Amino acid sequence: MYGTCSARTASDVSDLGAVPIDYQQQDFVAEIHRLTGDGVDAVFDPIGGPHLWQSRRALRRGGRVVGYGLSTSLRGKGLTSTRPGRHQRFRGSGIFALYITGGWLLPGRKRVVPYSIQTFKRLKPALFQQDLITLFDLLHQQKIKPVIAQRFPLAKARHAQELLEKGGVVGKIVLVAGTNGAAVVDGHQCPHETDVSGDA
Repeated sequence: MYGTCSARTASDVSDLGAVPIDYQQQDFVAEIHRLTGDGVDAVFDPIGGPHLWQSRRALRRGGRVVGYGLSTSLRGKGLTSTRPGRHQRFRGSGIFALYITGGWLLPGRKRVVPYSIQTFKRLKPALFQQDLITLFDLLHQQKIKPVIAQRFPLAKARHAQELLEKGGVVGKIVLVAGTNGAAVVDGHQCPHETDVSGDA
């Protein structure tokens, strides 16, 4: 497992069991091929835009890029950005469709696959519920341990979003809705929390 990062966050990637690749100093595609010989089986790309096609170059034959989150949209320049208006939004969807089609038509069977939890929930609610139950079970067993960068009260949501837009956040930024009506997890009371994102 490999993780792209800055030099400042390389130790965090190592602590999570992955080999850090400093994308600011290295061509991550070239480095992946140097380390693996023929590329990786899967790339999980939260950035989007032309970066999806770069990620595809890091795959070995038969591999897949899973595009999710698309964090470039936060800055108004990604495939899903709504800031430039409806025309840009439709154009972005068209480009994403081109990447998906290209993955099927070009040699090497390297696919680009979009993932949206909202779409999955809407189109396949039963499967979504099964996945959610499995996820919470893994969390309960402590087989997965989400990395929390910071928690903010809901009143500071704007500050949390600004911090996220600056980049360099290691883990998730969580909004705490309040302590009234606390939820119970593993026998402990905790405030209701909403994940607003962060880097893997």
